[in-house]
Amino acid sequence: MDFLRKRLPAKVGRYLEGVEFPARKEELLGRLERNGVPGPVLGQLRKRLPEGEYRGPQDVLSALRRGR
Repeated sequence: MDFLRKRLPAKVGRYLEGVEFPARKEELLGRLERNGVPGPVLGQLRKRLPEGEYRGPQDVLSALRRGR
């Protein structure tokens, strides 16, 4: 079961609250950590999100759906 695909979309609004887009991967991860994303989810995001710049929440979800 891919818990990122199942859990993140339901909570993406809360998790990404306060993120100023565009944002680079490390900026996103820092904000997600401050927003209380559970450790296992944050660890998977750290592994699976490609380096680069994200223009908005949909970019984050699209990168995860591509299975990178």
